[in-house]
Amino acid sequence: MVLISGLCMQIASLMLTGCSWREKKAEDFVSETSIFSWEEEYILPEMEDDVEKAMEKLNCKAVYQQISQEAEETQVLDYLKRRKEKGQRVYYLAGASDWGVEEDGASMLEAVRITAEWNKKSGTEGGFAGIVFDVEPYLLEEWDDNQESCMEQYAANCIQAYQSAREEKLAVIICIPNFYDRIGLSALLEKIIEEGCDGIAVMNYNKKNEAGQIEEELRLAEKYGKGILNITEMQMQGYHGLTEENTYYDDGFEAVADSWEKLKAKYSYKRLGFSWHYLRPCLQLMEAESE
Repeated sequence: MVLISGLCMQIASLMLTGCSWREKKAEDFVSETSIFSWEEEYILPEMEDDVEKAMEKLNCKAVYQQISQEAEETQVLDYLKRRKEKGQRVYYLAGASDWGVEEDGASMLEAVRITAEWNKKSGTEGGFAGIVFDVEPYLLEEWDDNQESCMEQYAANCIQAYQSAREEKLAVIICIPNFYDRIGLSALLEKIIEEGCDGIAVMNYNKKNEAGQIEEELRLAEKYGKGILNITEMQMQGYHGLTEENTYYDDGFEAVADSWEKLKAKYSYKRLGFSWHYLRPCLQLMEAESE
């Protein structure tokens, strides 16, 4: 199975010549094949074999790792160092639904500050390439009362956080569902893509019409020269109401590769990338396939 894009090959070439992500614009890397990792246990040294097994099999050049504020400093710094030694980038994965409607954008700004602090502690040993904001305001009760107002505040918070992140030389990826354009929020979606990020990661969790479901998002990404990641769900059916239509767990990795190849054939945009959701179910599937 070959999932490495032309962009990833360029990154490999840069590594061979000694050029690190800190010597390039961080946003150049947002469309690498990546994987989400929600469990903090995977930063521990004893989990390294599992992490590397998934990164290698799935051809990932980046991992989006959630890290709690209670995490031990030595563990985080050691994890970042190990990823750098493997030539892999780490993004700080953070977010909560209510972050989107905070009037001062404080939580998103705090995530930028925390990421920058980790990078200062990392020095030349490693660090975060950027931040992945998984903020889903549409899950809030107030969203049902006034979608446009919530989305306006969310867009303002994204823009504010992005401006702060750029000052810290951090790339920003915004996770979004694939339906904002279909519920009348295209203008605000466009504002987020234009002014609030280096790339978007689209939760494209319905297998019926994957290309059509990201058509508008890709058009806007291409319009503004931003990255766009198609996220594929790998959790087992039943979790969070997932059905066979939403996840590739039963289909397997080769089916995902085929899906992605079809998307690349449909859309020639060079900054289209792909991401697995997420590390634990992918490892579970690898174990199941080996039995």
